[in-house]
Amino acid sequence: MTLISIFLIILITTFAVVAFFTEPSKTDKLIHSRLVSLDRKRVSSGDDEPGIVREVAFSTIPAFDKFLRSNRFAIGLQLLIEQCDLQWTVGRVVFSTLLIICLGEKRKLRLRRFSELLPEAIDLMSRGMRAGQALPATVETVAQESDDPLRSEFRRAADEQSFGLPFRESMVNLSRRVPLADLQFLVTAILVQKETGGNLAQILDKTSHVIRERVRVSGQMRIRTAQGRLTGWILCGLPFAMFIAMNFVHPGYGRVLFEDPLGQKMVAYAAVLMVIGVLVIRRIVDVKF
Repeated sequence: MTLISIFLIILITTFAVVAFFTEPSKTDKLIHSRLVSLDRKRVSSGDDEPGIVREVAFSTIPAFDKFLRSNRFAIGLQLLIEQCDLQWTVGRVVFSTLLIICLGEKRKLRLRRFSELLPEAIDLMSRGMRAGQALPATVETVAQESDDPLRSEFRRAADEQSFGLPFRESMVNLSRRVPLADLQFLVTAILVQKETGGNLAQILDKTSHVIRERVRVSGQMRIRTAQGRLTGWILCGLPFAMFIAMNFVHPGYGRVLFEDPLGQKMVAYAAVLMVIGVLVIRRIVDVKF
C-alpha cells in the first residue's frame, strides 16, 4: 500500500469516526431551530424577499446532506471550502477522496497482476524466437495469447509498431506506462541485445528466471514482514476502536474532545503522530532486495 493510500485511509477513517460520534451542541441546535422557525414565518406571511440566511448544500444527495449537517467536522470543512473560494460541496470532497483511494488500489492490483504474468510472457517470446519468429512478431504473439493486463499493454505496443513507430520507442513507451522494475529488466535486455547482438532467446530465459526469483523473494519478504505490518495496522486501529467502545459505554463521552479547542489540538497532534508512526513502521518492514 502506498504512502498516499495510507494517509487517505487514515484521513477518511478519522472523518468517519468524528462524523459518527460528533453532534451539534445544544446551542447550535437552538440557533438552527430558531432560524428555521423564522424562515417558516416568512414563508407563511407571503414575504417573497430573500432571507438573511443562505442555504448551503453540503451534498446533492438529500440523505447524505442531512447527515453532514449533523456534525461539526463537516461544518468546519465547508468553512474551509468557502475560505478557498471553491464551488465545491463537502460531499464532493469526501467522494473525491474515496475515489482517489479506489483508483490507487486498482492501480496497485493491476501492476501486481502484470508482474505475476510477465515471466510467462517472456517464456512465450523466447519460444517464439527459437521457432524463428522476429522480435516484433513475438510482441504480437504475447498480445494475442496472454491475459490482461499483459494483453492490453502489449497490444498497444504492437499497434504502435504497426503504425510505424520504431521498436525501441514502443518498448520505452511500454516501460513508461507500466513502471515495474521487472519490465525494466526485460526492456533493457531486449534493447541491449538489439544494439550489441547475442542470443536473445537465452537472454530472455535468464531474464525470466531472474524475474521469477524476484517474485519468489518478494513473497517470502511479505511473509516475514507480516507481523510488523499487522502490528502497524493494530496500532492504527486501536485508538479508533477504543474511542468507539468508550462512546458506546458512555454516549457523548468524547464529544468534549472535539468541541474544546485544546481537545481539537490534541486530535490534530495525534493524527500527525499516527501518520509518522505508520511511515516509520512501513520503512522498517520495506526490505530492499
